[in-house]
Amino acid sequence: MEAGAVPVPLTPLVGREREVAKARALVGTQRLLTVVGTGGCGKTRLAIEVAAGVPGAVFVDLAPLTDPALVLPTVARALGLGEAGAQPLVTTLHRHLADRDVFLLLDNLEHLLDAVEGIADLLGRCPRLRVLATSRCPLRIPGEHLLPLHPLPVPDAEPDPRACAELPSVALFLDRVRAAQPDRDLTDEDLREAARICRALDGLPLALELAAARVRTVGLAGVLADDGVRVADSPRRAVPERHRSLDGAVAWSVALLDDAAATVFRRLSVFAGSWTAPVAQQVCGGPGLDVAGALGRLVEHSLVEVVATGTGVRYRMLETLRRYAEGLAREAGDEAPVERHARWCATLATAVLTCPGPQEAVQIDAAQTEIAELRAALERCPPSATATGLQTAADLYFFWDMRGYLGEGRAHLERLLARPEAADDAVRQGALQSLGLLRLWQDDLAGAYAALEEAADLAEHRGDAGGWAWCAGSLGIAHFAGGEVDTVAARVERGLAVAREAGAWMPLLRTTCGLGLVRWLQGRPGEARALLEENAELAAPTPWGLAKAGWFLGWFDFLDGDLDAADRRFRDGMAAFTRIGDRRSLPDCHDGAACVAAARGAATEALEHLATADDLRARAGSRRNAYLRLRCDDARTAALAAPPRRVTARELEVARLVAAGLTNRQIGRRLGISERTAERHTENLRAKLGVGTRAQIAAWVGAVPTPRRADVAAVPDTGEPRTPLR
Repeated sequence: MEAGAVPVPLTPLVGREREVAKARALVGTQRLLTVVGTGGCGKTRLAIEVAAGVPGAVFVDLAPLTDPALVLPTVARALGLGEAGAQPLVTTLHRHLADRDVFLLLDNLEHLLDAVEGIADLLGRCPRLRVLATSRCPLRIPGEHLLPLHPLPVPDAEPDPRACAELPSVALFLDRVRAAQPDRDLTDEDLREAARICRALDGLPLALELAAARVRTVGLAGVLADDGVRVADSPRRAVPERHRSLDGAVAWSVALLDDAAATVFRRLSVFAGSWTAPVAQQVCGGPGLDVAGALGRLVEHSLVEVVATGTGVRYRMLETLRRYAEGLAREAGDEAPVERHARWCATLATAVLTCPGPQEAVQIDAAQTEIAELRAALERCPPSATATGLQTAADLYFFWDMRGYLGEGRAHLERLLARPEAADDAVRQGALQSLGLLRLWQDDLAGAYAALEEAADLAEHRGDAGGWAWCAGSLGIAHFAGGEVDTVAARVERGLAVAREAGAWMPLLRTTCGLGLVRWLQGRPGEARALLEENAELAAPTPWGLAKAGWFLGWFDFLDGDLDAADRRFRDGMAAFTRIGDRRSLPDCHDGAACVAAARGAATEALEHLATADDLRARAGSRRNAYLRLRCDDARTAALAAPPRRVTARELEVARLVAAGLTNRQIGRRLGISERTAERHTENLRAKLGVGTRAQIAAWVGAVPTPRRADVAAVPDTGEPRTPLR
């Protein structure tokens, strides 16, 4: 399922018509509505039904998270935002939502209540944001409106069998029974039995679903039979009274399982998100334990859900059931699945580390799919497994970088490196290498230098010549980013010599790039180009490395006046970085293409590429380096010098109010026009100026002197209205 898409339920929502209508009315007038209720009462299902009727609604599943600090970053990624620079992802989220109409469904917030201040701040900063949340308790945020969700109404003690079939709880139960047994004819006695079941389960929807799944096995009369587990006698101690009906219903369902399925049920709680059958066998299996068969039985008992995806079938547990299964695993002292889960995650990370090559995007996509599991393994990593956790976090470097998780990857590495158990020199060296680069891309130059220097010292201590050369090349790249390379030039030269002697591919790749950039900044373009051409040859097996080397060479083509070659390299880079999902490198290629277009006199195309690069950076929280700022300023100036086209007086007024930070709604109030009209003026400005963001409109206003006549403002004639490239 696409990130942020509202799930499409496989079964109809029964018995909640009044609540849905009330919720829909409330989300039209309230900016924060929280659906509150006990576990199993159907909060998520109701919220999904409501969100499905809101165009563009964004669904954020928070159940897999355990760290409240990840709530807002998870919201950002559901909106397609990421990290590619120093700007915190939360800041990028604030800016993105500042003037946008967005409807968020935040599902399962009760275990992350330390995040509510951030949610309140987000609502305060973003006046057009609306939030529908689900939680077992109120969020207690100013402006919060609560929609309590109670269990479904149940029949009286002696109900009329035909009348009680219309009650929501009985209707839901019978709907699920008929779904499993469509040819079954229900007698009056069946209806009375259904009524007794609904009363016994207090009308809790999840408990009713579980009970309905049992009917095929034990029959209606057998659902409440004394089979060793009673509703009033939950198998777990200290269970609140309000949870006992659900607890007992789950216990009933588990008691019906054979030993193999019961074992797999409790072991599956190790997964934070969804999983495939082969992975479940690997993590939860054992000698003679058929996990695939057990999964089928768990699906039949409604204890596990099937999730259809574009790449095949996956499985998941409702969070209420996962927590119950986790309790069973804890009581059983079954730790083996946790260890196997950590090893499986380590294998995923190793695949990412060794991914450079034709399959690099496939391996990084695999890590993206399993991000909930990777997080879970790293967050619950015990001190005794620090080396494994540190290796996993380090091996995921390409994923942290390319998919915009710079801050999260850095946090995992810094936390684990700080442990006294993180003493293995080889593991520590690899972790510091990854940490140094993540700090570099976040513009923490001092931190990057420190980590890479320490990694180089460890490599030298261990006699790892290739590792030392890799660190030397990386230090060259880091000092290039800092704009000062003379202090590191000799070390990078030595690093290349060591890499050639060692004959290792990755150190050679790193040092040819590092020394090439050093020579470039030293004003020795011939040597720089030769080294970067060698780097491109070495990078040929990997689409990312080849595209990156091609981007550097594109600038040499540009400076030599070979605009066709430069344009080809920049566009090849766009295609490669788009396929891989590299948020940091893609806008750089658009900048290069913009400079080529400006040099050709194609003002429209140049402005389109600059607008696209600006938009991509706004979504990733990155910025241009000093070299690109210089080149792009020149390109923008050349494009703006094209024959002028007029902006209307009203559009100029709107542009100035945009520059002042006003939203379209505020502009409409200020000018006495509708919000939609203000939005249309803003879109016209974007088209005429060839820009993609409000910040770019503001920049244009600052660059254009106040005209003598209010109806005249010179802007480039870009022909037909254009928008950022996609």
